[in-house]
Formats: sequence, structure tokens, C-alpha cells
Amino acid sequence: MEEENGKQEPAAESKEELLAGKFKSVDALVRAYGELEAEFTRRSQRLKALEGEERKGEEAHPVMDDDGLYQAVAANEAVKARVLGDYLRSLKGVPLLSSAGAGVTAPPQRPRTIREAGALALGYIKNMNQ
Repeated sequence: MEEENGKQEPAAESKEELLAGKFKSVDALVRAYGELEAEFTRRSQRLKALEGEERKGEEAHPVMDDDGLYQAVAANEAVKARVLGDYLRSLKGVPLLSSAGAGVTAPPQRPRTIREAGALALGYIKNMNQ
């Protein structure tokens, strides 16, 4: 084989160059392959460890269906009280008990005539005697 300057290279150097690429000797190629294989093994082990951690995380926090979620909430009194409280606060226009536990009172009745006032007073007096 001829170089650009017109000289011929020895056959051994050209074979080594073709077989080994950027490595100076076969031993250097074998050493580099061993290092590459070791690095591949380390990365494979690390990947396997990370996948194992991911699976453990999924097992610790499994995705729940409706029944599983219901059972988990029913077993925890604090969560149950919180969910129920949030639900009751979300109801609009439905008077229940206030936070102090007092019942909701009916709006006061205001008589429009003297006859209605007399009937209310009579009903009040009758209820007081019972």
C-alpha cells in the first residue's frame, strides 16, 4: 500500500491498523473491550436496582380501585371525618347543624292582622301549659 508521499508501509502495520482501529495493539483492544464489558455490567446492575426501587414504590402506593379506596378510608377515622366534613360543607342550601351543634331555627312568623296575632298568642299560651 502506498502513502501520500510515495513510500510503502510495512505489511504488519497496515494489518494492525485495519484490525485494531484506534488501538495500538491487540492487547490494548482486549483491555478496552474488558473495560467496556465491565461498564456495561455496572450500568445493567444499576438499571435493575432502579427498576426494583420503582416496583417497591408501586407496591407501597398501589393504584386503588373504588372498593380498595373505600376500605382504606373506612379504616381511618381521621380521613373519614375529613371526607365527611368536606362533603357536608359542599352542600349548598341545606341547613344542617351549625358548628356549635345548635339546631337551625325556623324563620319567625310575623302576624299581619290582629286576628293572626291573637291566634299566635293563643297557641303560645296553650303550648306553655303542656
